[in-house]
Order: sequence, then C-alpha cells, then structure tokens
Amino acid sequence: MSRAIFRRVPGLFLLLLAVLFTACGRTPDTKLTGDTSASSYLNFSPEATNVGKETCKSCHPAQYETYIKAQMGRSFKPATLSASAANFDHPAPVYDGIKNLYYQAFHRGQDLFMREYRLAGPDTIFSRVEQIDFIIGSGQHTNSHMMEVNGYFYQMPMTWYAQEGIWDLPPKFRGGNSKRFSRPIPVACMSCHNGLPDFVPGSENRYTKVPSGIDCERCHGPGSIHVAEKKAGHLVDVSKEIDYTIVNPAKLPPDLQLDVCRRCHMQGAAVWKGKSPTDFRPGMKLSDFENVYWPRFPDSTTHFIMASHPDRLAMSQCFRQSHAGAAAPMTCLTCHNPHLPIETVDVDHFRQACLACHTPEKNNLCTAPDASRQAKGDNCVTCHMPTSGSIDIPHVRITDHYIRIPGAAPLLSHEARTKTQNVVRIASLLDETPSFRDKADGYLTYYSEMTNNPVMLDSAAMYLEKARRKFSDKVLAPSLVRLWFWQKNYAAIRKLAASFKEGELDDAWTFYRIGEAFLSAGQTRPAVQYFEGAVKREPQQLRFLNKLGTAYSRNGKIEKALATFDRILQANPKFDDAYNNRGFVRVMKRDFAGAEADFKAALQLNPDAVLALANLASLYFNTNRQAESRPLVQRLLEIDPNDQEYIQFMNILNGPVGGG
Repeated sequence: MSRAIFRRVPGLFLLLLAVLFTACGRTPDTKLTGDTSASSYLNFSPEATNVGKETCKSCHPAQYETYIKAQMGRSFKPATLSASAANFDHPAPVYDGIKNLYYQAFHRGQDLFMREYRLAGPDTIFSRVEQIDFIIGSGQHTNSHMMEVNGYFYQMPMTWYAQEGIWDLPPKFRGGNSKRFSRPIPVACMSCHNGLPDFVPGSENRYTKVPSGIDCERCHGPGSIHVAEKKAGHLVDVSKEIDYTIVNPAKLPPDLQLDVCRRCHMQGAAVWKGKSPTDFRPGMKLSDFENVYWPRFPDSTTHFIMASHPDRLAMSQCFRQSHAGAAAPMTCLTCHNPHLPIETVDVDHFRQACLACHTPEKNNLCTAPDASRQAKGDNCVTCHMPTSGSIDIPHVRITDHYIRIPGAAPLLSHEARTKTQNVVRIASLLDETPSFRDKADGYLTYYSEMTNNPVMLDSAAMYLEKARRKFSDKVLAPSLVRLWFWQKNYAAIRKLAASFKEGELDDAWTFYRIGEAFLSAGQTRPAVQYFEGAVKREPQQLRFLNKLGTAYSRNGKIEKALATFDRILQANPKFDDAYNNRGFVRVMKRDFAGAEADFKAALQLNPDAVLALANLASLYFNTNRQAESRPLVQRLLEIDPNDQEYIQFMNILNGPVGGG
C-alpha cells in the first residue's frame, strides 16, 4: 500500500519567515482580532487540504522535533522491531481460554509477526501466522497492532501492555469476544489514533493512504492555505493579532479549545449528526458534529474509562470554579503542552500549574502536614489526581483527571471496577439538550459497541417512542430499524420497509438491516433488492457484499452469487466467510473440487468456522469419504455438543451406512 509522501516547501524562504514571526498569516480585510466564529478561519474552507507534518517542519523545526517524540506524534507507525516498545524475543504465549487458542509474537529481523495456534496435548493441530503491518499507540501505555489486506485494515489479537511489560488480549477481545484477525478499523477509530487518513468512501475500513502518527493538522486544521499565504508573502504579526490562515488552539475561546481535545479524548458512545468523523476541524463547535454518551454509575468517582480526561476534569471543583468567571478558565493546555513528550516534562511543571491558582492571597493552599507533602515529593498531582486503572483497559495505570481531595473515594483494581458496573443512567457529554432521537441513538450505540445488555435497548425504545410523537417512522427509520434489528423484531422492519417509495431511503446500514429482515423470513427477492441497495451506497463494504452473495445464492442467482464472492476474495483473500459461501455455491454448480478447496481455505483461516466444517463434512459424506467426514463432525460436537443436527450426523456416520 502506498503511503503519503509530501513535497517539502522550499526551506530558506519559510525559515526566514519563522525568524520574523512566531506564526504567520494573511491579514484579512477587516480586523478580526478576538473573533473566533467559524467564518473567520480561512482553513475552515472546504478547499483547504492537509499538507503533512513534514511541511510544517520547514517553518517550525523545534516544535516538529519534540512533537514526533511526543505521545500523539508517535501514536501510529509502520511495524518494525526498532519502532516497537514490545518484547518480540520469545515472549510467553497468550492463551484465550474461551476460544482455546494461543498467540505468540515473534520477529524475523525487523519484520514483526503474530502466530495463532491450537494444541491437542503436545501436538499443534492448527497454526496461522500473520505479519504485523502497523503499530498503534505510543508505547507509554500500550502497543496494539494492525494488519492490512489490500488497503483493508484490521486489528490483531494481541496487545503489549507497557507498564506491566506483558502481552495479553486487546481490551475488546476478552471474554470470548475475540475477532481474531478480522476486527475492522473504521474511520472513526483510525481518525483518533492517527492523523486523518485517505479513507475510501463506500467502504468500512479501506484506506489508500495513512499518515504515521497524529500530525500537526489534527489540532491546527488543514495547512494548505496557511502555506500558500506564507509563500505569497502575506504575513501577520501574531504578537498583536490572530493569524486566521491556521488555527492556534491557544488563541481559541476555552470551550472551542477544549473541543479540540474532546474530539478524541472524550471517549464513549459517539453519535454523529449526519456527518463523518473526519468533518470536524479545530476551532469548530464539536457538538455540531457529534454527541458522546457515557454511563453514570452509583459511584462514578471510581468508575471511568481510559480516554475520559475531559469528562473527569469537568467533574472537578477546580474546573467548574474556573469556568464560573475566572480570567483564564482551566483547559487541557493549562497543564499540558502537546508538543512535548510527557516523560520529559518536569514534575514541578504540573505543581506550578496548581500554584497559579492556589495562592496565599486566596487562602486555598494545601493543608496537609509538611511531612506528608514531602513524602509525596510535594507533588499536588500525586494526591489530588491519583493514578489508577480504568474499567475498559486492563494492565494500565492512568492519571485520573478528576481533581479532588485525597480519600474522597477508594481506588479499585481493574477487576473490581469491571464487576461493579451497575449503570444508573447514560449521560450526554457534549450536547446539554439532546433530542429524544439522539438519546435513543446513544443507547443503541452503547449497546452495540460497549455491551449487549438488553436494558439499553429498552431505554432506546422509550426515547424513540417519545420521538415518534413528533416525527414520522420514515424520518426515524435508521434508528427504528437499528433497534428492531437488535430486538430481532424483523416483522416490524418488513412492515416499515413496505411504506417506503423509491428514493425515500438512503442509509446503507438501514438497507442492509432491512435485507436481513427479509432474508430471515426466506423472502429472498426483496432481500436481494435491499442488499443491492446497501452495496450501491457502499460498494466496498465487504460485509454487505457477503450478504448480497448469500441472498443471490438463496434466490437461485448462482452466477451472480459466484461473481460477488469472487469480488470479495479478490479484495480480501483472508475473508474466511466468503470462502465458505463460495464453496456452497460451487457445490450447487457441482464443482466439488472447487468447493472442497474453498471450505478448506475457510478452515485454514478459522478452525472454528462451523458452516465450513459442516459443509466440508457433508461434502465428504456425499462423495463417499465418510472417514474424512467423521473428525469434522466430531469437532462440530465439541463446539456445540447439544446440536441435534450434529448428533444425528454422527449417528449416521457411526451406523451401518456411514460406518461403511
């Protein structure tokens, strides 16, 4: 896959500008000093494009050199041994006891790999090796890993937890939820863990280019206009006024400055307001683009997630009081310089940030005994922002940004936190007055991405009923269909679908879910139509294509089905379900050799692909190869010992006919 390579702007001219001005820009026709409306910044223009951090380096070499070593600057990179914080020299394997699979990392020179395998006694009965293509994470807390297949990006099933120096399953791969090598990385994930990628529209997780690390423009906005203006000699003395060709977050009003950080550090169930995760630009109001929902627990003091810093900070009395009229309200930049690696910042830097407000004049200095303070290095953060775990990621310790008096609540282990997550309500973190539909979408997103608790669906249903008093079901269709799909209320979906006329529905996922509702009822003709509608809108969404191929085969459109599965496997030859489905179509065409090859290919990628196991066992049985069929059926019974079809199949194999 090609990577972004940016042409460097001629250095001498730009370096001279950097000497003359601490930041540069064109002076607009009207004086805009202090005005931060969306119309003010020239790089809000749709024509403004990213130029890459190497271009920024030409004028800002000092900031560049420290930033690429900072946590955000090293958040994403091509996988090499020298770039990794992890141990690849014969580490202990990681065992997924639910999946009965082992994982082990290793390297060959600079190339990094993961091996997945299964044991039966001392024997290896399954093995798969995949090369690691990209590393996610700075290595301060974790290194996670991605593989790329023809531009399709997937998370891999092992994470390095740097603070404990161990390998383990990634957070969302635990408890039987492992996707192994097939968890897609959508643009919402990629755009926070990295600079903005070149996403392929109409796909779920395909990219033509990805940057290496969160870059300058994630916080400053696209730089093409800024660079063009400097090259044209249009300069601004930033000691006197704002340069409106580029966003300087330090010059934004406090709420908009916080929004730059909230975009990625306000984690939770994100609800996008008809926009893409890449549409937001620094300086814009984040709540115009998305809302974020997160639960409140009986004790939210000790229950929080890794990327919840703005939410935790907003709970603090320090923060609330500063935003109630202070001359310089607290923001992330009060304590953090994102251009610097956190490990290089002296502890006293954070102490001084506290002492800027806690002064003798205000009579709010620390009242702890001197001995206690000295025992903690006289470090405010140690006591008032304790380091602890989170409820979503194991093996990490983070600074809790809820500033409070020591002892206000006990610190719990990750295990204790995860066992006591009784949700009281879900809070809206960005929009103070969300609509009923927005609230419903928050519960639906939390259900799909964070939990499978049906209580979330009950709450979503309640808010959608309230929304239906104002809006028609057609208007609410994406949300209603999403709810009914997870409730398995397929009849309601089919009834709503019948009310639509041509052109009244345009959401790809809604088309897909309606197709599933018809397919579940054996109504293959409308299922095909709706899956075709989903694929028309997202033609490189492989999951949509896979269902379309299945609907074609059930509708008797064998050649179309075969062509669809060929299309998937050409795009991604590691899509195991497509091999099984193509094998089934080949059986229908009596191409038994081709079908056998496809079923085996599926099982080489996924040894627990039950449909491929069953189909291959059936193929063997029906081609008089009962001895080869028996171990496959035995494996099916190991996966589900109570399945009556598997039991009957084994009885046939063990009977007079099957026993041959």
